[in-house]
Amino acid sequence: MQRVIYYVIVIVSVLGIVSCKPGIPRKYLKSDKMADIMYDYHIAEGIQNVQATGDTVTMRAYLAYILKKHKVSQADFDSSLVYYTRHTKLLEDVYDKVAERLNNESAIYGGSQLNFGEDVSNSDTTNVWQLSPTMILSPYSAFNRKTFEVKADTSYHEGDKIMLDFDTKFIYQDGVRDGSAVLAVTYSNDSVEVVSNSLMSSTHYHLQINNTGRLKIKNIKGFWLHNNTQNQDLTSKTTLKMLLITNIKLIRMRTKPAESSDNSEYAEGSKTNSLKRKGKDSLVIKKPAKPLLLKQTK
Repeated sequence: MQRVIYYVIVIVSVLGIVSCKPGIPRKYLKSDKMADIMYDYHIAEGIQNVQATGDTVTMRAYLAYILKKHKVSQADFDSSLVYYTRHTKLLEDVYDKVAERLNNESAIYGGSQLNFGEDVSNSDTTNVWQLSPTMILSPYSAFNRKTFEVKADTSYHEGDKIMLDFDTKFIYQDGVRDGSAVLAVTYSNDSVEVVSNSLMSSTHYHLQINNTGRLKIKNIKGFWLHNNTQNQDLTSKTTLKMLLITNIKLIRMRTKPAESSDNSEYAEGSKTNSLKRKGKDSLVIKKPAKPLLLKQTK
């Protein structure tokens, strides 16, 4: 009986410790509320890009309306943002919730479909991207970089072309928008081909490695970096700064090799043979007739 009582006391103590685990203080916004506000910021940024006005006053009006919609003051949001940036795991949870909503939005509007023009209809293309099609980066060191690696398997062929396509959206209250993307392909002979692009606006980006040497691919690597170290003294360190990377596609495109010299030789042979054929339309050259010799009479 005493043993049973002992186990009950231990279980109750453990449950008490778990229930007393510190959470987010009440004076700060909960993660769901923060995710809702950040998502609406994303929508407002998209509206401004469509209108292409570049009016910061209009954007500030959007942001003020968003906070009013969620019944949150600017001061409460700013203090909560500072709290989350100091607790990286909590900030990661907020970003995951925003990314999940963006993924659902992309699926509804067909964002996962491939669209690369006429090249697709003439080639074998595959989207080899296996991670989430949406990522969120902040300028803070814990969340300012996302890397990926794809190892080639037997489905890869010599001469495969690799393309990285994605859309970016900067959600900034102030500061300089600055990011970069890098795509690298390692071939079977351990040579590496690299392309990169600076990210400075909310738009579509396309990185491509043509593999002109028609080598076998060993692996594909790359990363995105959200760099906001420039002019940090001129901007607030507590304002919202996010880089959304959406509609990510890593395309492997199988290309056809150039026509070999055998085909050209075949064409030349066909041309020569056609001159030897005789038909109604053939040109037949006859030998010239011998000159007519006239005998002189004595």
